[in-house]
Amino acid sequence: SLFENCAAVASGIEAALKYLGKKDSINVIAQAGDGGTADIGLQALSGMLERGHDILYVAYDNEAYENTGIQRSGLTPYGANTTTSPPGKKSIGNLRPKKPMIDIVLAHGIPYAATATVGYPQDLMSKVKKALKIKGPKFLHVHVPCPLGWVYTAELTVEIARIAGNTGLFPIVEFENGKLTRSRKIGKTRQ
Repeated sequence: SLFENCAAVASGIEAALKYLGKKDSINVIAQAGDGGTADIGLQALSGMLERGHDILYVAYDNEAYENTGIQRSGLTPYGANTTTSPPGKKSIGNLRPKKPMIDIVLAHGIPYAATATVGYPQDLMSKVKKALKIKGPKFLHVHVPCPLGWVYTAELTVEIARIAGNTGLFPIVEFENGKLTRSRKIGKTRQ
């Protein structure tokens, strides 16, 4: 499928499985990056959620278009350094706020939405298992730091992901039927 139509393709697959009478035995999972979710894929995602397709949509967020040259995306945080929003004498970096994807998907009235991070794989796995038991559209926003764009060595990925979650830079939350049911407490901040 094309970069921007992951949710549309998954919607077609889910509809075909229903037509064939096989939907109850097969889970449909759509996966895309931050750009394919929050930018060029937002229309297809919105349609999937609004129509109520029984799909788990997983958005992998490394906060930039990391695989095409580290350009800013709609999920790049304010002030972040990317190749299209570099800091310097005339700029602090990205001038736009990060899109509130959880708020956007919750506005569709879906039964389940959550955030997770690769820093806590057990939490991530339990949210996937939980989501797959729920009928209707589900959304999981997964924070995935990128060594190339964030300029660190790969062995620090889990530590950096945990720091982002523990400091609230990437809030870890869970919503069921529009109500906040769990949130990770913010730990001590680091200087």
